Amino acid sequence: MKVTASAALCDAIEIAALQMKKQLHSKDILKEAVEGLDGEDAKTLIQDAFEVAVQRAAMSPSGYPFEASERTIKPKAAPPFSAYSFLLLGSALRQGGLADGEDLAVRFRKYFEDLVCWSFRRAGLVAEVLSIPREERGLPKSLKPALRKLAKRCHEQTKLQPEMVTSDDNDLGVDVIAAYTVADEVRSGKPIFLIQCATGPLNNLESKLPEKINVFAGVWKHGFYQASAIRGGATPEDLLGLEQVFFDRLCKHGWVLDRMRLVRLAHTTGATQIDPPDAVLSLWADLLAAIGEFDWRNGWQQSL
Repeated sequence: MKVTASAALCDAIEIAALQMKKQLHSKDILKEAVEGLDGEDAKTLIQDAFEVAVQRAAMSPSGYPFEASERTIKPKAAPPFSAYSFLLLGSALRQGGLADGEDLAVRFRKYFEDLVCWSFRRAGLVAEVLSIPREERGLPKSLKPALRKLAKRCHEQTKLQPEMVTSDDNDLGVDVIAAYTVADEVRSGKPIFLIQCATGPLNNLESKLPEKINVFAGVWKHGFYQASAIRGGATPEDLLGLEQVFFDRLCKHGWVLDRMRLVRLAHTTGATQIDPPDAVLSLWADLLAAIGEFDWRNGWQQSL
């Protein structure tokens, strides 16, 4: 299971547009990035890639940082922070080739969870990162105190059963937890979202979604009920073009939050004006500084 060649090429074209800071035409891509492909096949693939860009722009006009048509793409005025570009460049790190690529990749794997959490908060939900390191994210280092503080922040009227939390537990199979604030805050039982994050190949997301699915709910008494929980998995990849059979397989395990869904969360109508965490902004600045090193001409061909 992997993203389609058209989506991968669209990513490459977007990176090229960011690198060059100018409008690119389909003819530019034909000259630069599809060597070795039959002429007609190359033209069809490029056409499909630009159609992906048009789809992305339609899904989130305010969150997609490019102006796209069937033949052209150009960056919009650079925003202080772009969740889309952060996810685009972060996912492209797996292609390698950057001088500080491994360091950036490690940081991206870590702070992707914070981006997911921020997206929920922008959409008006209470959200916290439960996975370690917890202290820098505002939760106690030890898991049991962290869980108790999490319950208070989510306004869930529940009680932790400490005997159900073992010394081997890290995050109970939940990287990010989110809950609605508009629900009744004096009683438990409102909907909650339990999100696992995966920055690697999509097969990793497929295996993580059903992993430890009942563990988190099992450590509470009178709250955080399993029946009220929505399992989710987050990936920085854009799955708009993923074959339907594969997308169905993912969705059978939970709510799939890919790049465009995360961007839409962060740019919902009336989104709460919350700045991204400092660590995300710092990584964002370093990704932009390294943008000239991204191999947009060749890296995408791993998806062929």
